[in-house]
Amino acid sequence: MAAPNAGHLQTVGRALAVLRSFTHENPTRGVSELARELGLDKSQTQRVLATLAAQGFTVLDPVTRRYSLGPALVVLGHLAEHSEGVRHRLEPHLAVLSTTTGESTVVCVPDGARYRTVAAVDGPGMVRYNTALGRTYPGHLGATGHAIFAFSTVLDAREILVAAGDEDPPAVEVAALQTRHEQVRSLGYAVSTGEFDERVMAISAPILLEGAVFGSVTTLGPPQYMADRSTELIDAVRHAASDIGATLRS
Repeated sequence: MAAPNAGHLQTVGRALAVLRSFTHENPTRGVSELARELGLDKSQTQRVLATLAAQGFTVLDPVTRRYSLGPALVVLGHLAEHSEGVRHRLEPHLAVLSTTTGESTVVCVPDGARYRTVAAVDGPGMVRYNTALGRTYPGHLGATGHAIFAFSTVLDAREILVAAGDEDPPAVEVAALQTRHEQVRSLGYAVSTGEFDERVMAISAPILLEGAVFGSVTTLGPPQYMADRSTELIDAVRHAASDIGATLRS
């Protein structure tokens, strides 16, 4: 762990370090391994984990004696997504991206099998795509959704299609969405034209926090203005996704 700072509570710092140690690669943690990793005494680590468990931030498996993240974090996560503080941290990045691309920009987060707009900046030109904060869209349509759900560990392609209203989606459609997600994971971005709205082209990149997908950042507008600049726009969107991720982690 980092050396303590004046004015910082060491116990709070330890608790936060413990919570941050849970990742997709390490979804459960044992006391001994965590103590070694964080440079703490086993007794300190045990007390921190037990205190977090008492408040619902971690959960102890009585059989394996390993801890996982608890339900209290789900509630806080939803509150954070809706908070003005998050939106205000996102909007400066979207403003830069909008100026760079000349198009509208949005950040969306998963909402079940759909995705929801949590921040948006309109493009500077006369022709622009407007989006309403809080509006949700089906997860199987558009680059924005593909960039999110390609990295989902909760829903697979079939479940996303079922949630969109097809109780028994054809195997070919499931396979097509799976392939699309594989491409997005390989490339690190998604591009769509006319999937949700025939007048709109979208370029999106995932925002990843500690290996987990927070959401995606997208620039979108008329295809006739974007198609010839796709390489330039892809670079700008990916750069914005990286910058946003760094801001949210700080």
